[in-house]
Amino acid sequence: MSLFSAVQTAATSLQVTQLGLQTVGNNIANANTPGYIRQQVIQAPAAGYKLGNAVVGLGVRAQSVEQVVDETLLARLRKTTSELALQEQREFENVNQEAMLNELTDRDFSSMLNRFSTSFQEIANQPNSEAVKILALRRGQEIASQLRGMSEGINESAANARRSIRDVTADINRLAKEIGVLNTRIVELEGGLDPRSSAVGLRDARIKALDELSSLVNVDASEQRDGSVTVFIGGDFLLASSLVRELKVQVLENDPKGIEVRFVDTDSQIPISGGKLAGLYEAAQPSRPDGLLAKIDNLARDIIRVVNFVHSQGQGSRGFRDTVGEVTVLKQDQPIEIGNPNADIQSGSFWITVADEATSTKRSIEIPVVQLGLPNDSSPSQIIAAINNIDGISASLTNDGKLQIKSDSPAISFSFAKDTSGVLSAFGINTFFKGNSALDIEVRSALLNDPSAIAASSAGVGVGTDNAIALARALSEGHPVLDGRSVNDLYQEMYSDSIRTINEQKGIASGLRDFRQALESEHLRISGVNLDEEAVKMMSYQRSFQATSKLISTVADLLETLINMV
Repeated sequence: MSLFSAVQTAATSLQVTQLGLQTVGNNIANANTPGYIRQQVIQAPAAGYKLGNAVVGLGVRAQSVEQVVDETLLARLRKTTSELALQEQREFENVNQEAMLNELTDRDFSSMLNRFSTSFQEIANQPNSEAVKILALRRGQEIASQLRGMSEGINESAANARRSIRDVTADINRLAKEIGVLNTRIVELEGGLDPRSSAVGLRDARIKALDELSSLVNVDASEQRDGSVTVFIGGDFLLASSLVRELKVQVLENDPKGIEVRFVDTDSQIPISGGKLAGLYEAAQPSRPDGLLAKIDNLARDIIRVVNFVHSQGQGSRGFRDTVGEVTVLKQDQPIEIGNPNADIQSGSFWITVADEATSTKRSIEIPVVQLGLPNDSSPSQIIAAINNIDGISASLTNDGKLQIKSDSPAISFSFAKDTSGVLSAFGINTFFKGNSALDIEVRSALLNDPSAIAASSAGVGVGTDNAIALARALSEGHPVLDGRSVNDLYQEMYSDSIRTINEQKGIASGLRDFRQALESEHLRISGVNLDEEAVKMMSYQRSFQATSKLISTVADLLETLINMV
């Protein structure tokens, strides 16, 4: 009886050894297969039997063939992959933004600002030269064009991000369905046994799909007792076993540029905090307060405010006979600051000088402006009435709500000066730029059509060039509408902040890449195929196979001797 038990013990040993050699062979064959997880045979002593007073073992048995994998390490790797994908998407957007700022080329914006300022100095030096006035206008157009180009570039990047969100959402749905199918096949193949053999190939494919999914969005995967995985996005489950929740992209009704990814079944927004999708979300919202577009819009607005405020103080080489503001008056009977909340209005006054060529006389009239934050502050209607009280000129609102001032006679002209209230700039009267953001900034067409209207003088029509000098200094000197700061300082601050943010983000991305590489190295150490180790295992199984074969041969000889004796 014991000889036959020895044969049975040897047989189980041969089976386990064969399984071990097959597993080693599979590992070696897949040594260069991307995503392959090394496998190993889990062995345990077979149950023994009682022989007299002794318990005799029956050899070895194979419990399972399992993947050698550290699930905690994989979870950390997926989380790092998700964060790195977010940072790399930011890095991609930052490269575009850095190119838009253009500071490392001969077309940098700071040089444009300097050329613009210098052009007004040239007007002060050559007040009668139409060529230098045209040059100043072109310099202004250059600045406006550059700002519009930046704004359009950021908006185009945002549009591309919104399109990419749709593609990424489709990829998430595809991967979720793929993982759901793999869950079903793994459960069917493994049979829900515990301990169980890993579903060779299927688990590798699922790990690869989960890794790809983690690069798209922040996910957590939890394996269940039956071998399936449940995947969560920020606490909301995306799939459980074979049940998959589909995602959809929805454009916000109140914001055509707003976009959200939602679950189809509940119409609830998915909580996104990582992955490429989170980076695309940021890029798709160009108007966020901390974004580059907001900074460029603020810069354009500051340039418009400062240049227009100074320009509106002066006069060109000849007076106006008809001028129309660039700003629409929304509430003509309410205080100016209510209808024009973005305007820099304060208590003060402005002067209008009326010249009559027929009588060779000039009259300067001061129009007071009250801005105290009270209901009886100056309104557009009151300003219009005050202008209409001046003999020789009249004021009204055009059909599209813009302030128009014109002379009552071809012999009468008028000009503006000493606006300490900011009203002229607020209405877009006698200004250099029009618009209120980087997207709509332009040089006024009235100046482009008549360069002589550039307000170079502050002492009267065609008298001196003090205002041209003030315009030349406007961008480099501190200004009251900017709380004593200069446009150049604000631009340098904006550029420095942007570059510092970009560099900080580059450092974060670089650190995450190094950390992810370290995690991948540890994962490969644990789960990758080491040919030297497999060679040692192969020789060990070979020796075991040879020894077991020798045992069987020996037992066979003994059995033959025993039978011959009988």
